[in-house]
Amino acid sequence: MRRVASLVLVALGIFSLALGAVLRFYVYPELAVVPLDQKVESVAEGAAKVFYPKDLVVKNAQLTATRKVESNRVLPDGKSGGTVMVWDSGLVVTDSNNQLVSAMEHRVCLDRHTNMALDKCSQQYVTENEKGPTPDDKAVHQEGLNYKFPFATEAKDYEYFDTTLRRASTARYEGTDEIGGLQVYKFVQKIPSTKFRDQEVPGSLVNSTEASVKAERRYSNTRTMWVEPTSGIIVKGSEQQRQVLVGPDGKEGTVLLEGTLTFTEKTVKESVARATEARDKLTLISSTGPIVLVSVGALLLLAGILLGVFARRPKHVA
Repeated sequence: MRRVASLVLVALGIFSLALGAVLRFYVYPELAVVPLDQKVESVAEGAAKVFYPKDLVVKNAQLTATRKVESNRVLPDGKSGGTVMVWDSGLVVTDSNNQLVSAMEHRVCLDRHTNMALDKCSQQYVTENEKGPTPDDKAVHQEGLNYKFPFATEAKDYEYFDTTLRRASTARYEGTDEIGGLQVYKFVQKIPSTKFRDQEVPGSLVNSTEASVKAERRYSNTRTMWVEPTSGIIVKGSEQQRQVLVGPDGKEGTVLLEGTLTFTEKTVKESVARATEARDKLTLISSTGPIVLVSVGALLLLAGILLGVFARRPKHVA
């Protein structure tokens, strides 16, 4: 009887050890992918100085930036069971009078494991054109992280895509923080004043006596992102942005936009809830589950071996 019990314990122990290894090294990599049915909305608010082109004046305004990100299931790149996803993102910025300040659309193909952009894809673009993307908009080199960090985010620097500059730059790791009970990593992307466009403007906007001049449009930003590291979800974001016109003489003229926008409390709360759920599921299959199974498996195996040893000992006759 002891021999049978020993074999059962050994078998259960081996099974438990194997199941723990399967969870960690096979199930986790298979499940640590972004679902293809993503649909997320985030809202940021803040005070800013805004240039209103119809009136040719700069006013103080309270802005609301609403970003919607949704999976595109129509394009063949994001096929079910594949490692590629296609995200369509729309960003609309309005003032307190619901007057449109800016709008942008972004379509990007991403790796479902790393969230890194994939430049080779059938349809990608970044555009502010109301009539749709131009050839130049479609020719943008997609690179870096977009809208999310990778699973198991590390305490290191990452390249993150900026839709205004249309290229990636470094988001530097600056330590840990806590938001809504979650431990998060803080990343800061500092973009110095950079020209991103030339445009014809009234000379008065750049202190020129000419009726119309070609001016540079320059942009700077300090983007701060708080990331839950297990899931890679950005639970809070803030941008300190500035856009200004620079005349032919190299001097700054009219400020087009200057202000700081930060995720609303509602957006942060919803992001924390999503990140917490994702973290708990991923932790269960990547560490908690395997650790418990391996520990139990080792105990069962040891118990089975010991029981087998005692079962084989000869009985002494008095």
